[in-house]
Amino acid sequence: MDATRRGRILVAGGGIAGLALGIALRHRGLDAVVLERSAEPERAGGGLVLAPNAVKALAAIAPDLARRVREAGHPAGARGSAPHRSAFLDHRGRVLGWVSFDGYEDRWGMPSVTVLRADLHRLLRDEAQAAGAELIEGRAATRYLHGDSGVGLVTGTEEVLSGDVLVGADGIHSAVRAQLLGDGPPRYRGFTAVRGIGPAPAAYPDGFIAYGRGLVLFTAAIGGGELYWVASMTAPRGVMPSLPVAEALSRVHERVGGWHPDLRKVTTSADPAGCVAHDVFDRPPPRTWARGRVVLAGDAAHPMVYTLGQGAGMALEDAVVLAGVLAGGVSTTAAVEAALRRYAAERGPRVRKVVRQSRMLGRVAHVRSPLLAVIRDAMLRAITRGGDTGGQSSDLFGWAPP
Repeated sequence: MDATRRGRILVAGGGIAGLALGIALRHRGLDAVVLERSAEPERAGGGLVLAPNAVKALAAIAPDLARRVREAGHPAGARGSAPHRSAFLDHRGRVLGWVSFDGYEDRWGMPSVTVLRADLHRLLRDEAQAAGAELIEGRAATRYLHGDSGVGLVTGTEEVLSGDVLVGADGIHSAVRAQLLGDGPPRYRGFTAVRGIGPAPAAYPDGFIAYGRGLVLFTAAIGGGELYWVASMTAPRGVMPSLPVAEALSRVHERVGGWHPDLRKVTTSADPAGCVAHDVFDRPPPRTWARGRVVLAGDAAHPMVYTLGQGAGMALEDAVVLAGVLAGGVSTTAAVEAALRRYAAERGPRVRKVVRQSRMLGRVAHVRSPLLAVIRDAMLRAITRGGDTGGQSSDLFGWAPP
């Protein structure tokens, strides 16, 4: 390869990880080609809670990106904002504790932001195009070809795209990972999530998390008196996602039938057209993130249970770190391999910890035994005593771009 020209990075997957990486690469002087299997972005699916570390990553990816996401979303803990706190409840509506978001921006450098997934995807897509990334939509990545001085990405139409590095950011069922590691499918964690949007109860305008037996209802304010919600419940694998969305939503209504009316109303008022159901998987993060000129990022590398709300945050951090090491040069295979080793060394320990913690919290949150549910609720009371859990999140929220 001509060492005087800038590198061409192929990115398989145009979700949060892939688009964020495409933006970050362009702002660091590298060419980026992002291949996405879907011809159009998904409109349903509710929202995301971006913790302060995720918002800091957005600011590091592109100069104005964090501001635009904050404006599109609902910040909590921003300087000068009204007090913001979320309740921990049992299924009868009894308060177990509170968590306060006040002062997040002063403490961590950024607030937490709840944003609709479709809005975040639109902002990333617009920014990627404005930055000059090449977006190829409606074509899937199927496999790759390794060469002496580059890599080829093969699409579903057998077209071969050539580049200096290939990043597998193609999600939990990554074709790039399957070829790179061959480590089998992700692991089902025993529960299904149904996501949607509903009205905020008057008592909890900023959201709440309600715990039942084998079911958790998480909510977060998105403004306008509405909440983004996730109802996650124990279920056999594949059952809920195979149903029409309206029927999956009816199953949720059945499971919360004995809950407090204010909690039930959040899901029963939801429009099925804006809902989506999916099983919850994760994987142990790999010890090997890269071979040669091929590397993994986002859910392709480290899918996780959403209980810590860090799936998108870890993907955005990946984009910052990976773009940074690649900006150091991709002119030779040795330079690429050295850069990818630095990336894996930076990201591996952090995401392994987050995946483990997320899995453990998911297991605890979805207990079905009455005795274990009592123990869980007592733990929640102890953890949320005083209303400030921020100190327990310093390892997560305190991340700063390298």
